[in-house]
Amino acid sequence: MDYLNYISSHRWRQHPARLAELEAADFRCRVCNDDGAGSALEVHHRTYANLFNEQVGDLTALCRTCHRVVTDHLRRVRFGQRQPSHANIRTALDNPSSLFDPTAKEAI
Repeated sequence: MDYLNYISSHRWRQHPARLAELEAADFRCRVCNDDGAGSALEVHHRTYANLFNEQVGDLTALCRTCHRVVTDHLRRVRFGQRQPSHANIRTALDNPSSLFDPTAKEAI
């Protein structure tokens, strides 16, 4: 089973570690203390080491907004200093083209 199917499965929804984290967080976001009324409550994986067999310490209850912020931050920290291995673009100085207005009508 892949990650996306797992997260949308009954197995994940009823996972004891997930339910224990929600209960321990009193069904509130651990960051902003939102009760899920403003933004859906989700459970964030702090680590994927035990994916499909999560332990209580592997998870954190977050509202959808905080979940996106936390995930974005972690990705920036993890990948921010990497140099791209391949870029499929050409630099502006290589074979420059003239600028034009695509909305302008040509004179006939």
